[in-house]
Amino acid sequence: MKKIVFYIFSFFFMLCSFSAYPEIPVKIKNLSFIDGYKPNQVYGYGLVVGLAGTGDSKSNLTKSSLKNMLNSIGIQETNPSTKNTAAVMISATIPPHLRIGEKIDVSVSSVGDSKSLIGGILIQSPLKGADGNIYVVAQGKLSFPSGEDRRSSVKTSGLIVSGGIVEKEIKPEFIIKTADDKEALNLVLKRWDYSTADRMMKALGKKLKKSEVTLSENGKILVTIDKDIPLSEFISNIENVEIVPETNAVVVVNERDGTIVTGGNVSISEAMISKKGMMIQVENSDKKVNAAYIKDAATVKDLVDSLNAVGATTEDIISILKALKDSGALHAELIVR
Repeated sequence: MKKIVFYIFSFFFMLCSFSAYPEIPVKIKNLSFIDGYKPNQVYGYGLVVGLAGTGDSKSNLTKSSLKNMLNSIGIQETNPSTKNTAAVMISATIPPHLRIGEKIDVSVSSVGDSKSLIGGILIQSPLKGADGNIYVVAQGKLSFPSGEDRRSSVKTSGLIVSGGIVEKEIKPEFIIKTADDKEALNLVLKRWDYSTADRMMKALGKKLKKSEVTLSENGKILVTIDKDIPLSEFISNIENVEIVPETNAVVVVNERDGTIVTGGNVSISEAMISKKGMMIQVENSDKKVNAAYIKDAATVKDLVDSLNAVGATTEDIISILKALKDSGALHAELIVR
C-alpha cells in the first residue's frame, strides 16, 4: 500500500479555496470570422509518372488516361504500360484573396492499386472548384515524410510543395444588404455561446458608434458598415476589439501520456474520495484513513494540485476524475483520449 502523509488542514484549505483565475481578453478576430470570407477547396484528377514499377497494374482507368494524355501530345499508343504510372486525385485549399500566379501546396493520393508514389512526378493537371471552373493547375515532384515518420507513413499519398499555380482568383463576397438598404457584414462565432455573443455585441456597440450591431438569423452578429472610414480600417477596428469570452466547462484527459487540461470555470460539488492504496495520515493523530473529503465549490485545479502535492500518480488522478464525473460531482464535460 502506498503511504501518503500530509497535513489534513492544508489539504482542506487547498481543496476548499476557490482559485481566482484571471480573465484573459481575446481579440474578436480570434473568436469569429466574417461570413463569406473563407478559403475554398479545389480538386482534380491526374497521372503520376516515373515510378519504379510500383504503379497501377490492373486499372483500366489509368491505361485509358495515359493513352488519352499521350494522344493529346501527338503520340499514338494503343496499349501503353502503366507499371510506372498511377492515377491520382489532387486536392488543395485556396486561401481568401489569393492572386493569379501565386503558388499553393497540393495533396496527391492514389486511386488505383499503386503500391507506392515515391519518386513520382505529377503531370500538369487542372483543379476545379465546386462551380466547375478551373482555378489551379498543379504539377511537380511528390514529397513524403522523412526520417522515422517515413516508415509509418502512407506511401500512396504525398505532397507537392508550391506545386499548384493559381490561374483564376476567387473574390470573397462578404458584404450584404440589409432590409433598409445598408451595407453590412456578418460575424460568425467559431464556437457559439450566447454570453460571448452578448459581450461581443456590447463591445462593438461601444467601439463603432455609427454602426448598428444586432443578432441576426442563424446566430450571426450583423454589423452595418460605417461609410465614413475605409473598409479595411473598419474591419480592422472590429477584429482588434477585445472581450473576455465565456468558456465551456471541459476537462480533457490523455491517458497515454497522462496530460490533464482543464479550464478555470470547472467546479466540483461536495464529495468523498476513497482510493485503494492511498493512505492519509491526519496531523497529531495515529488514525489513518484511505478517504479524502472535498467540500463544495472546489475546482479541478484545486483537486489536481492537492493530489500532486501529496504524491498521487497521474493514474490516480485520472481514476478520481472519472469517478467524480460518474457520481455527478464533476460539473464539466469529461473527454478521455
